Amino acid sequence: MKKLLILGANPETVSLVEKAKDMGIYTIVTDYDPNAFAKKYADKAENVNAIDVDGLVNLARREKIDGVVVGVAEALLPTYCELCKRLGFPAYSTADVFNVMIRKDYFKKKCIEYGVPTIREYDPENIDNITYPVIVKPVDSCSSKGIRVCQNRKELETAIDYALEFSRVKKILIEEYMNGDEVISYYVMQDGNPIFVGMCDRYTHKEKKDLVQLPVSYIFPSKHINSYMKFSDKAVKNMIRGLGLKNGSIFFQCFVDSNGIVRMYEPGYRLNGAQEHLIVSRVSGIDAKEMYIQYALTGKVANVDLEPLSNPKPSEICCKLSPLVMVGKIKKNIGIEKIRNYSDVVSVNPSYNDGDDVTGEGTLKQIVCRFFIVSKNKYDLKRTIDNIQKEFKVINENGDNMLIGNFDTDIVIEDY
Repeated sequence: MKKLLILGANPETVSLVEKAKDMGIYTIVTDYDPNAFAKKYADKAENVNAIDVDGLVNLARREKIDGVVVGVAEALLPTYCELCKRLGFPAYSTADVFNVMIRKDYFKKKCIEYGVPTIREYDPENIDNITYPVIVKPVDSCSSKGIRVCQNRKELETAIDYALEFSRVKKILIEEYMNGDEVISYYVMQDGNPIFVGMCDRYTHKEKKDLVQLPVSYIFPSKHINSYMKFSDKAVKNMIRGLGLKNGSIFFQCFVDSNGIVRMYEPGYRLNGAQEHLIVSRVSGIDAKEMYIQYALTGKVANVDLEPLSNPKPSEICCKLSPLVMVGKIKKNIGIEKIRNYSDVVSVNPSYNDGDDVTGEGTLKQIVCRFFIVSKNKYDLKRTIDNIQKEFKVINENGDNMLIGNFDTDIVIEDY
């Protein structure tokens, strides 16, 4: 039996662990936190810090590991590269390429170089001529950490100090705050060939004016997909090739401006923590999790040509529903097991157990669970989401429901 070492054990890594086990692979998950969520799903759990290369090398040799993958943690990609190099294992990209993908400022420069529309940026050294509102973010963080929306100079100055706290390189971006639709496009790469596999519309909830909007629902396929395929897909594929992305998967977060132009602002050259791969794999047969596992063990993402399997405009309508909760202690999650049995719910992935604390207000840590739905039509989808939002409850120690920001399912009927 092949042995796979998985770096990082956050809740979003569970589906990767389960996929490897389904493929008959022995899984070892390591994380500095002995209580990390995904550990209980693995065949074996280790407490080696996933940035400790020497410790990881010793672990891999002791356990006779056959390959290494990263869960979904972007910060672990440099470690992953070095570990694969020292063990002689295939890595799906290089540290230089990952550095461009991880740094928001480097990525923006590449968008401009290849003619991919991006969002207006302001110089942090000259904030006198800024048009508000703006968004401030560290150039090297993820999961919405360190981000603030600003309506005036006073808020901006506070937000800059806050963002710098989350930046290892002590650099920030100040960008125009976009009010248009938000979309995400998805590609996989096989031996240097970029393949467009999907696109969704991202619906958000804003709890407080100075916090970033957090996602509550993703709908596939995007209502902007025809425009994107006509005007953006070619330039994006050229950028992917120019960057030297040979294998793996990548997603691009974008806004649609008032003229209908899709403007990119952030990439993710890794398995997506939001786990939309669970929907893409269901409607196309292209499973990013399986690609990464195969590459770790064989040096190839697949033994067949993946491009003919791509289905970015499926006949089904799909949703990833990601309910949000206020910060606090969870006493009990209610309704998950019943929802698992709904006919068009393909996966249910909780982020917390009963008794866990929710921290990190204004970050993706407020996502309490992810429900993945593939429906035949928009009426079935609306009914399923309504039933989930009626059935699912998260109760705190005072007996109050912690859920916030329900998704308005009338949007499904009106816009799709």
